[in-house]
Amino acid sequence: MWQRRINHFLSLVFSVLFITFSVSGLVSAETTIDLSQWESGGSTVDKFRFIDDPSHQLTIDDVASLADWQRPQKGVVNRGFSTLPTWISFRLSNPESVSKKIIVEYVEPSVETIDFYSRLKSGEGTFTHQRFVYTQPTDSRPVSFYRPAFSVEVPPESEVEIYYRLFQGSDFPMHKFDSMRIWEESDFYHSTHVELSLLVILLCVEIAMGLSTLLAYFATKDRLYLYYTAFAFSAASLFAAFSGVWSYLIASQHYELWMVVLQINICQLVAILFVRHFLNVPEHLPRVDKVMLAVVAIVAVGVVLNLFGKPYLSRIIIDFTAIGAFSLIPLGIYAHKKKVPHALLFSGSWVFFAIGMALASARLRGYIADSAFAEWLIYFGGLIEVILLTTVMILRFRHMQREKQRIEDKHWKYLENAAHVLEERVKEQTKQLYEAKALAEKEARTDLLTGLPNRRSFFEGAQQFIERAKRNTSPSVHLLMIDIDHFKKVNDTHSHACGDAVLRHIGNILNHSLRKTDLLSRLGGEEFAVVMENTPEDAAQTMTERLRSAVEETDILFEDQFIHVTISVGMATWHHTQNLDQLLQNADHALYQAKHEGRNRVVYAPKESEVPLA
Repeated sequence: MWQRRINHFLSLVFSVLFITFSVSGLVSAETTIDLSQWESGGSTVDKFRFIDDPSHQLTIDDVASLADWQRPQKGVVNRGFSTLPTWISFRLSNPESVSKKIIVEYVEPSVETIDFYSRLKSGEGTFTHQRFVYTQPTDSRPVSFYRPAFSVEVPPESEVEIYYRLFQGSDFPMHKFDSMRIWEESDFYHSTHVELSLLVILLCVEIAMGLSTLLAYFATKDRLYLYYTAFAFSAASLFAAFSGVWSYLIASQHYELWMVVLQINICQLVAILFVRHFLNVPEHLPRVDKVMLAVVAIVAVGVVLNLFGKPYLSRIIIDFTAIGAFSLIPLGIYAHKKKVPHALLFSGSWVFFAIGMALASARLRGYIADSAFAEWLIYFGGLIEVILLTTVMILRFRHMQREKQRIEDKHWKYLENAAHVLEERVKEQTKQLYEAKALAEKEARTDLLTGLPNRRSFFEGAQQFIERAKRNTSPSVHLLMIDIDHFKKVNDTHSHACGDAVLRHIGNILNHSLRKTDLLSRLGGEEFAVVMENTPEDAAQTMTERLRSAVEETDILFEDQFIHVTISVGMATWHHTQNLDQLLQNADHALYQAKHEGRNRVVYAPKESEVPLA
């Protein structure tokens, strides 16, 4: 009894709208459509017959021979929720002397499969089969369009039988529209181009609104603008999904109905968060805020259920929580009384969205006739709402700017503290600059390839060794000039990368064989230098021989092959009458002699070769 009363009440509420939009419901119940008198793009309304298939087993041959077809109630284009496949049949009659190319379009994009069959009225010909599958790539559709559409050619002075199997899907019940729109081919493509252009413009406007508030977020760091950006983008995504544009243009290779449900979930979540923050609900209505947070949690559960393969339960949550959208209108009026900026304009914008939702729901449930105008109501309502809400956000931005200026003027005394903070930052930056400078100076004295002190560091360090030796009563400073034998051959034979590996390896051998007090440097190319102090000459010579042997006895592994190299060493001992250049000259002469005598050896500069100071 109570269900009958609810149905009577809903029928009364939407009766005016039904009278307005259901002109097509006056069409007779005949199942033959005369194309010569048909208005292109008109809906079949009730000019068809149907039969449900609970067994899911009926084939085209079965239904073509059936006689117990049902006729729809006059003017009824939507028979509510259903998971049963339905077979529908009508005829296209062409009494004219020219052939007609017809497009038969289903009025909703969200249908799992449609198997479309056609043949001449003779009843004996082979059926032409076309198939629409929602989850398959769009390029596999019979007609390239974002809703199911099928092409039929009706020869002159003949009739074509149309049968189609409509299956909304097994995941969850969907609204079932039994009607089709019948187009002449040229009119169809002209109309669809216009419709697609309008949809793209609508989506671009909504995306532009979201981007404008995203810029406002970067300017203000106010999370409200971020919430609204997410809402604008999710609303645009949702409208694209409802219209079929998402599966047609964006996810053209694979798209499923549960994804539409997920987009609704996301739009609900961000809408609640946006409204909660915009109307300052936690401060003014803490109890309502708890309810809103509970709804957020419930919608989040719906998201989880959807992702775990329960889209029907998720959609039930959506249907119940969507009722709360209407309560946001009085909530905005209350917030206006609490002096929340622009709350009244928010309520006005939400009215358009609520009306669009109500009329779209009425169309889905069959309370108003299906038409292009009724189909576009939710899109226009959403567009107006987004435009008005964006206007609200812009006004809020201006209000924030004025408030910010007022606060800055009121609290000018805090500038002194800001200056102190800035001074501390300058000190910190200065400290970092000095540290960076010290690091740069260290790198300027380091050979990048081997990590050893470079030529510059060598000359500075060697001069310090000599200065200390001059102050010592028994000075002992030894200079080793080291050169890798046949290094050019290594580069030419194995590559420069191999040569770099050899240099690094030789540097490591020398470094690990010397004392920490000794100075090892790479002078450039394959040439190294070592300065030792406080070491007797015989001990220095022993150390030098150990260096040469360590290199000779080590093979260098590079790219799965062993490279064998040796070094030649020239050693000179400093005399108190020499400067650094003279010491280097003696060591160089000894190195040259070592190479001349066959390499892989150490030559010691004789005492008599030392040159006194001028």
